[in-house]
Amino acid sequence: MKVASSRTRKAAKRQTGSYALVLRLPSRRKISVGKLGVVSFPRGYYIYFGSALGGLRARTARHLRSDKKLHWHADYLSAEVPWSQVWEMADGQRWECEWAKEASGFTESTRGITHPAPGFGSSDCKCPTHLIRVNNPQEVRALLRSLSPAPRRIRLGTITAA
Repeated sequence: MKVASSRTRKAAKRQTGSYALVLRLPSRRKISVGKLGVVSFPRGYYIYFGSALGGLRARTARHLRSDKKLHWHADYLSAEVPWSQVWEMADGQRWECEWAKEASGFTESTRGITHPAPGFGSSDCKCPTHLIRVNNPQEVRALLRSLSPAPRRIRLGTITAA
């Protein structure tokens, strides 16, 4: 029987890749989002696209914590309402920009899906935004399942920092 070394176990725990976070904002809110300033967020479901090439589970676990320093744009939004879903693609690739572009195409063909915060989450790239707003949970699922490659939904209870 082959026994995994501690180095192999560490590498297995430290998956890298991309993720999508989802939250439901029950009412319109004006939120101060770092250097973006005050942003008006209509009620709805929000999907944020990010990547974590230094450790996917550690990054998503950090986003889910309530006791964190506000660093990324996503932190300011989740300080108002916690993220309720995590979708991941643990393949070591950065899909956040591609997914944001695909989601933008989806938003143009679907009424009511918007980009409420230009520049959100995209200060390190040339994308218009990495945050979109949709109307309902069915649109969240349909949009995330339509992405290529499609991330898979992760149960929140299984996410812990490695």
